[in-house]
Amino acid sequence: MKTIKDEPATWKRGRRVTVELQPGEQLMAFREDGYYKLGGQVDEIMQGHVITDSYQVMWCSIGQEWTS
Repeated sequence: MKTIKDEPATWKRGRRVTVELQPGEQLMAFREDGYYKLGGQVDEIMQGHVITDSYQVMWCSIGQEWTS
């Protein structure tokens, strides 16, 4: 994802962000004080700030662990 333009919020409208997504990427918006149910087999409820503080990781087959 590449941020093209990030305009601050004004009195009449909210923040306006223009982004460019790579194929296969999705864009989601979260309220930090909101609660969200995770999908798939996890089936847990998380607060928005937990999700926004996350980062992408990869599985290392040599060390058998998640690495960033």
